[in-house]
Formats: sequence, C-alpha cells, structure tokens
Amino acid sequence: MSPRRLVADAGGTNVRFAIADAEGRLDRIKIFQVTDFATFQDALSAYRADAGGLQGIDAGAIAAAGPVDGDAVKLTNNEWIVDRAKVSAMLNGAPVALVNDLEAVAAALPHLGSDDLTAIGAPAPVRPERRTMLAVNVGTGFGAASAIFREGRWYTCPSEAGHMTLGHVEGTAALPAETSVEDVLSGSGLARLHEHLAGGRAGSAADVFAEAGRDAAAARTVALFTAILGRIAGDLTLATCAWGGVYLCGSVATAWSAIADIERFRAEFIRKGPMRARMLKVPTAVIRRDIAALYGLANAYLTLTVRRTGTASVR
Repeated sequence: MSPRRLVADAGGTNVRFAIADAEGRLDRIKIFQVTDFATFQDALSAYRADAGGLQGIDAGAIAAAGPVDGDAVKLTNNEWIVDRAKVSAMLNGAPVALVNDLEAVAAALPHLGSDDLTAIGAPAPVRPERRTMLAVNVGTGFGAASAIFREGRWYTCPSEAGHMTLGHVEGTAALPAETSVEDVLSGSGLARLHEHLAGGRAGSAADVFAEAGRDAAAARTVALFTAILGRIAGDLTLATCAWGGVYLCGSVATAWSAIADIERFRAEFIRKGPMRARMLKVPTAVIRRDIAALYGLANAYLTLTVRRTGTASVR
C-alpha cells in the first residue's frame, strides 16, 4: 500500500486537516474553527469521523502556531496544546512530527510555481529558486520562517519574529514601548492601530481595509501598516539573508495586498543603507495557493526519525 500520512495545520483561528500520499497530493481536506473544540485532539476526532476513519496512516506531520518545545506545542493565540504522544496514540502509534506553522509554509516555498504567487512590485520571483527564501504570515498573528538550500536539499528554520519589539515608528508615539511586531502586524493589531489613530473608533481588519478608500483614519492606518510591514519584512530579509525572496501569506496579508500602496511598501523594504542595492533585487510576493502549510508538509522531504524518546523531525 502506498504510504499515507496525516497532515494538519493548527492556527489561532482555524485548524486544517488532510491526507497526503507519497507524491504529495492532498485528499480529504477539511477546515474547522478552533473555537468549536476544547482541544486539538477533539478536532482530530471530528476529522477522523468526517474522513471515515484514519486507517492505513503511516505517519503524521502537524504544524502548529507556536514554538515547538520538546514533544509539544502550546499555541500562542489560544489554549490548545498539541502533544506528540497523544496524537500518535490516535494514529495507532504512527510516528508524528511537530513543526512551527510557518516552518510548514517555508517548506512549501521550493515547490511553488509562478501561478501560485503574485509579485508585490519588481522584481518577479524566480522559479525554481535555490537561494534562501522567507515565509511571512500576517493573520491572527505574525510569524516568519526560512527555507535554506544546502548540499542539495532544503532545510527549514522557524522563528518567533512576531514577538520582536517593534521599536519607534513615526506616527505611533502613544504606543507602549514594549509593543511587539505582532501587536501591530496582525488582524487584531491592525484593528488596535486603527483605534489608536481614529481616537477610539474600533473596527476589524476587514472593516479598516473596506473603509480605506473613503475614511481618512482608515487610510492613514493602512498607510502606516504598509510602511511597518515593509520595514519589518526588510529587516527579516537581512537577518536571514533571504535573497531568494519574501513570500507573504495569511488572511490579513492577502487582503492588504489588494489595496496596498506597493511603492511605499517596497520603498520601506529596500531602505537599508548600504544594502539598498542588494535589497532592490529581492522579490516580494503573496502566496496565492490555498492551505500552503498543508502543501508544504505534503511535499517536503519528510524524515521521521523515531528515537527512543519517540521524537521525529521534518526536513
């Protein structure tokens, strides 16, 4: 029987499941809302019932929105804990790998074609790419992970970039000094930024984007969001030497790209002093392929090295 594995992406808002075959094809894709379940295991049980059982699953690969701490991940933006041993037990003892959710998106980057990407300004992304690339999520939270090509294969490296200190940004003097990147570059962060600039008028990220063409405070919010995103994306490029490009994903990033001032984004992205000329050559794009994290888990070279502790790794 052809190898089959469960792949799952547990985020702050949604949890996505699918079955991947040996060629990386996805089947039985299902999306649930996190708030409908008390635990990840409850959501997996619902998926198992919906999929008609999980017989014949050889392994599991779970991406979760939080740092991997040994054999578990505590999600940053909700109370779920994804525990390797508990998931393995639900898969009849099959080995399970845990990775950060953006690490799974980074694993997808080498497999994306031109049709999967929309360039944000020039230059256009190169396909296939063999230089380091960076996946950046702007959604319920903010995350980043890199895909690094070494000795004929791809490796992924997670980060907790969303929890870096934002630092001073012109026009945000009233924000607390400890404000993090995610406190602004996320769905709730954009709403808070708008509330700050509008003098107490709150609204969701979708509301802000919808109002940007006719409301001064919303337009200012989007402009400031664009400048901050460009600066942070550029900083992360330099920190990781991601000369192969920065690839944005997430509901907020996708909605933003439809109305954004791309020239301002790129101006902030490349404004890096002596590195400006190099930054001009770095492509930026939005990932248009759905469920990129599941696609990454399905297509990455998956190595399940089961040690005496029961741990596993994804390459």
